Amino acid sequence: MRLKGFQKNGSPLNRPLCRSLFSLLVGLAGAALFFASGLSTGLDRGLYDFRASLSAKMSLSAKGGSVDSGPVELVFIDQYSLAWVEENLGFGWPWPRELYGILAEYCSQAKTVAFDILFTETSSFGPEDDLRCARAMDKAGNVVLAEARDRFLTARRSALPVENVRFGSVAAALDEDGVVRRYNPGSLDEPSFGLAVLDADGRREGPPNNAETYLRFLGPSPSLPARNAAEVLSSALSLKRGGEPQINAGYFKDKYLVFGFSAPGLLDRQAVPTDPAMPGAEIHGTFIRNFLDGRLLRPLSWPWELLLVLALGAASAFCASWFRKPSALVSAAGLVLLVPVLTASLFYEAGLVSVPGLELAAASLSFVGGILFSYVAEGRNRAFLKKSFSQYLSPEVIEELSKNPGLLKLGGEERTISVFFSDIEGFTPLSESLSPERLALFMNRYLSILSECILAEGGTLDKYVGDAVMAFWNAPLGQEDHAVRALRAALRCQGALEAAMAEFKAQGFPLPRTRIGIHTGTAIVGNMGSQWRFNYTALGDVVNTASRLEEANKSIGTGLLVSGDTVAQARGSRELSFRRLGALLLQGKSKPVEVWEVRFAAEGGLSENSDTGSAQGSAPKVASEASPVPAWEGVRDCRG
Repeated sequence: MRLKGFQKNGSPLNRPLCRSLFSLLVGLAGAALFFASGLSTGLDRGLYDFRASLSAKMSLSAKGGSVDSGPVELVFIDQYSLAWVEENLGFGWPWPRELYGILAEYCSQAKTVAFDILFTETSSFGPEDDLRCARAMDKAGNVVLAEARDRFLTARRSALPVENVRFGSVAAALDEDGVVRRYNPGSLDEPSFGLAVLDADGRREGPPNNAETYLRFLGPSPSLPARNAAEVLSSALSLKRGGEPQINAGYFKDKYLVFGFSAPGLLDRQAVPTDPAMPGAEIHGTFIRNFLDGRLLRPLSWPWELLLVLALGAASAFCASWFRKPSALVSAAGLVLLVPVLTASLFYEAGLVSVPGLELAAASLSFVGGILFSYVAEGRNRAFLKKSFSQYLSPEVIEELSKNPGLLKLGGEERTISVFFSDIEGFTPLSESLSPERLALFMNRYLSILSECILAEGGTLDKYVGDAVMAFWNAPLGQEDHAVRALRAALRCQGALEAAMAEFKAQGFPLPRTRIGIHTGTAIVGNMGSQWRFNYTALGDVVNTASRLEEANKSIGTGLLVSGDTVAQARGSRELSFRRLGALLLQGKSKPVEVWEVRFAAEGGLSENSDTGSAQGSAPKVASEASPVPAWEGVRDCRG
C-alpha cells in the first residue's frame, strides 16, 4: 500500500514544521495588510489608553489615592478665581494683564513661571497694561510664554513688549480621535512649551530634535499638585498692601510653575487617556514632570518591533500546528491574545511603547492559519485513511489513526497480539469447478462474510491471499481483551458462514468449509516495506504458529484450533468455553503446542477438563504428516 499522505515526500501540510512556516507567512502577510489599512491604529490607541489608565490607577492606589508633591505645580485660573477677581477687584474676563505680571513677580523664586496663555493681541485695557505686565515679567527673569503656530508654521508670539522671556509652542499633538497621547518637544531653536520651560532652567539636554514622545499620564485631573490663581494673586496683593500673604512667596522656590485655564468656559481642555477633559496646562506639566522623573515614553524601535512580531507570530503558528488536544489549543489561543497585551504592558512600565495591534494581528492570524492548515491536513488524512483502510480496519481504528497518523510511519514496534489464520478446505478443486467470473463472485461474498465478522470485533485485516485470510488484534490500537476478540471473531465467522450456506447453495456455489487457527504471542507490528510502498502487517513466530494451527485442522478433523497461549489470555471470559485437545508438534517446531477447541458458552458441549490427546499420543504423528503450510506472503519469512 502506498501512503502518500504520510511519507517524507508527501504533502507539506502533513509536517507540523511546514504548517508552522505557512501559518507564519499568512500571519505576517495579514498583519502587514492590517497595519497598512490603518485598522491596527485604533486598536493600538485603545490598548495604550487602557495601559495608561491602569498604570495611573495602580500608582495612585499605591499612594493612597493622593497626588504626590513634586517639582511641578499647576496654578489654575478656575471658576473660583474668576469670581474672586470680579468680586474683590471688580474685573470681569478678560483680566488686566498687569495681574499676570503681579503673579510672575511674586513667584520669581520659582525655577520657571510658565503661562499657558496666549497674549497675541493688545490688551483691551490699553498698551500701558501690556507694558506694566512686560516689565514685571522681565523683572522676574524666569518667565516662559506660550506661542501659537498657524497652519503655515508661522509663530504668533506675544503682543507684550517683553525682552527677558522665552517662548514655547502650545500646539497639541492630537490623534485623529481627538485624544492627546503624544508630545512633540520640538527643538531648542523652536521648542515646545514644555521644552522651553526646561530650557529656561538651563536643562538643554532635552529629547532629540522633534523626537516625538508619549506621555505617561499620572491620573485624572488634577494629577499634579495644583492650586487656584486666586490664592496666589490674593497673597501677592496682600504683600503689596503690607498684609500677611496666604501663601508665602518662598513656597514657590525651585518649583516649575505652570499657569493655565481650568474654568470650563475658557475652553482649554483636551481628552487624554486618563481624563476626557484635562486642562492644557496640565498636559504640559505632565511632560515636564515625566522629563524630570526620567519617565518619558518613547516608541519601540522598528527593528525590535518587527523582531517581536516575528517571535509572537512564530510561537502562535507553532502552537496551532503542533498542539492537537482541544484543551491545549484553547490555552494557546488565550496566550495568543494575552501575551501581546502583557508584553505591551511590560514595555510601558519600562518606558517603551510597542504596537500591540500589529503583534496581536500577527499572532492571531498565524494561530488561525495554523488551525486551518491543520484542519485541512487532518481532513485529507481522514479521507485518505477512510479510502485506504475502510476495507481492512474497523471504523473505530480508523478514527484513532486519524487522530494519531504517526502510527502509520515506516517501522514497527513489539507487541503481544492474537493472530487469526483461515482458509477454505479443498480450495483447489473448488476453484477448478468454477469459471473465473463465478469464482470471483464466490470469493468476494466469502471474504466479505469473514471480513465483517473480523472488523466487528475490532480486528485488523492484514491481507487476503487467494482463499486465505490473516488478521490480528491489539494493533495498531491496544486491546486488553484481544484474545477474546479473536476467538469471538472466529466463532462469528463459523456462524455467519453456516447461515450463508443456503445462499451459496441457491447460487450454485460449493459449500465452503473453513479452517481457522489462532495463536497469541509477541510480534513486530507496523508498516513494513520501503518508503514508497509498504503494508501494515505483523512479523514473528506467532504468525507462523497461527498458520500451522490452521493447517493442523485438516489432520484432526476440526474447524478451529486455538493455542494454549490464546486460551490462557482468554480464560477470564464467561462467554466462552474451552476443551483441551492435546499437544501437537507442529511442522518446523521443536516443542509441542497445546491445542484447544473453543465455543460460545451458551452453546455448551465443551468441558475444559476433557483431554483428547497429548504430546506422546497420536496427535504429534498426525501433525508431522500434515502438508506444509502454503508459503504465501506474510508467513514465508517467519518460518523456522
